[in-house]
Amino acid sequence: MSRKKDTYTYDECFEQVRTMARLFGLMFYHFSNLAVEEMGEKKGKEFVAKVVKRFGLERAKRVKAEVKKLGLKPTLENYGKVLDLPRIGWGGSTRETFCPFAEVWMEKGAEDLCKLYCDVDIWKFVGYSSKIKVKRLKSVLEGDSDCAYDVKEEK
Repeated sequence: MSRKKDTYTYDECFEQVRTMARLFGLMFYHFSNLAVEEMGEKKGKEFVAKVVKRFGLERAKRVKAEVKKLGLKPTLENYGKVLDLPRIGWGGSTRETFCPFAEVWMEKGAEDLCKLYCDVDIWKFVGYSSKIKVKRLKSVLEGDSDCAYDVKEEK
């Protein structure tokens, strides 16, 4: 058993986050796969989509509450002022160019099933503010080089 360290380097933290993210991706893969096996493709995918929606809305609620604690309004400008995901561990030049979840899902050949998870980003915006409208433009799970969204706020 390894002894706990008092401090960790950036690279050590990066690898710890990456490891945890890969494990989450693997868990989601098995969860989604079993839902489809047990319920059939249509009902299984609908079930997974509902779980992702709940998860996204819960995350949005937490972000919105934290933004309000800062004395700010839940606007698009303030959305990124609360940390919802680690800033390290995703790799690439930006979060959009590499996803450790997607890496696992592509290794498993489960892009079509696991891309249901990507709607979590849409639900996070929707739950955060009804004035924010989101449309997915690109996805690495659909063969694109990065993930991109059109995110706009109604005034």
